[in-house]
Amino acid sequence: MNAPVLDHSADGIEELDNPLPRWWLYLFYGTIIFAIYYAIQYPSTPYYKGTLGWTQEKQWASQAPPKKADPAALDLKALATKPEVLEAGKKVFISTCASCHGTNAEGKIGPCLTDSVWKYGSEDKEILLSIRKGRPKGMPAWDTFLKPDQVGAVATYVHSIGNTTATPANATGSGTPIPTNSPNPEGK
Repeated sequence: MNAPVLDHSADGIEELDNPLPRWWLYLFYGTIIFAIYYAIQYPSTPYYKGTLGWTQEKQWASQAPPKKADPAALDLKALATKPEVLEAGKKVFISTCASCHGTNAEGKIGPCLTDSVWKYGSEDKEILLSIRKGRPKGMPAWDTFLKPDQVGAVATYVHSIGNTTATPANATGSGTPIPTNSPNPEGK
């Protein structure tokens, strides 16, 4: 195949007018056809949704990890029936909570957790909130230090030991609430 010589040259080099290779042309035409197909199937303009109904939000939702159960919605009574959860909770309690609440939760710096009178409540939500977010005047927030399953385990353990003694061991007032019906609780 003799290609015609173009009428210009540079430094004695002549340029031939060769056609493009067929494979390159087929690839080029194929990409044009694919682009048209893609523009029809997927959103390609601001007001066109595409025939597949695909959106990035749907794609993200389908690939996102499943949401974990809300730690505030744990049923501590049901978890207390599992000995492995109680044992794990006791280990976490001894390693993180015993320095303030005592090894047997009898109360030291922090309030007693084995009595029936709890300052912030003994319901599941209150126990979890106390552990996760902490409380004023000393109780740190543990949700940044403990994993969610550890928080659930220690809350289950604390719930299981609650109301096991008649009176708080540290009757200094740190574990007992001030009566709300008293007009002046400190006598001032």
